[in-house]
Amino acid sequence: MAFELLLARRTDREFVVLDDPISSFDSLYKNKIAYCIVKFLENKKQLIFTHNTDLIKLLEAQQQGCFNLYLFNNAESGKNGFIKVKDNERDILLNMHKLIELFQNKEDKLLPYIKDEKMFLVSMIPFMRGYANLLKDGSEIYKLLSSIMHGYEDGSVDMVSVYEKLFGFKFSTSYVLSVQDILALDISNIEIIDVEQFPLLSETLRQTLIYYYLRMKVEGELVTKFNIRKDKNWKLHHIIFKSFNDKAEDTLEQKKQNRDYRVFFTSRKTLLNEFNHFEGNMNIFQPAIDIKPEALQKEVDSILAVLDEVKIKY
Repeated sequence: MAFELLLARRTDREFVVLDDPISSFDSLYKNKIAYCIVKFLENKKQLIFTHNTDLIKLLEAQQQGCFNLYLFNNAESGKNGFIKVKDNERDILLNMHKLIELFQNKEDKLLPYIKDEKMFLVSMIPFMRGYANLLKDGSEIYKLLSSIMHGYEDGSVDMVSVYEKLFGFKFSTSYVLSVQDILALDISNIEIIDVEQFPLLSETLRQTLIYYYLRMKVEGELVTKFNIRKDKNWKLHHIIFKSFNDKAEDTLEQKKQNRDYRVFFTSRKTLLNEFNHFEGNMNIFQPAIDIKPEALQKEVDSILAVLDEVKIKY
């Protein structure tokens, strides 16, 4: 990396292109590389590709306003090319306090753009639970939201009250949501907030809701199908292994089938992923940056199809 930076500094080319330059480095070297990009290559025009929002924040910390931020898309039948991130979304991507201020509806910057309040509150559940876990007095809210974070639970929560306690803003309509309410949602055509005003946040909340719904659905259906006890507070990987556990009387074909289903469910990014809980990582935008809508829909379809297959084969 040092050699390449020296080469880039001395080249007579106008542009330097870097592809995810901080991947595989520890936090100390990530910061040093960000410094080199801003200071060492300051006389070069740079095009940097990354999935890592940490790099964006490190560059901003080194020199405020040193870059323009774009989303790059090249999917079929989509809006393609370099799509500029709007200033209002750049702020909430770079600064957690700006994101929280938005959720607080400061200066009425959020409420007018919410298209579906119920869907918005559901999409916020994983983030709110993680956020509550960070607050000094958030333990009760954390426990309350945990009661609707697993598909085999039977809890219900007054989401307006929880949202008000966390962000100080109260919705005018009451929404008491249960696990069954969430499992009954239609995720095929989700419009949570205005996509023109908040294109990145809109996709972020949509994907977060899908991640959450899918995990809940897989948990609920496997626990029901395989009569797994509900009083153990099982994590999803425990449920998967209990559902497809080999029995002494199983044939080789049945054992292979069990193994195939274990591999399938434990390899799905949308199911076993930190962004299903936001514990220890409050980067709400990473899911939408990591996976394109088309790829996510393909994964949704495959998971739901395999769930239907399991119902028939067991």
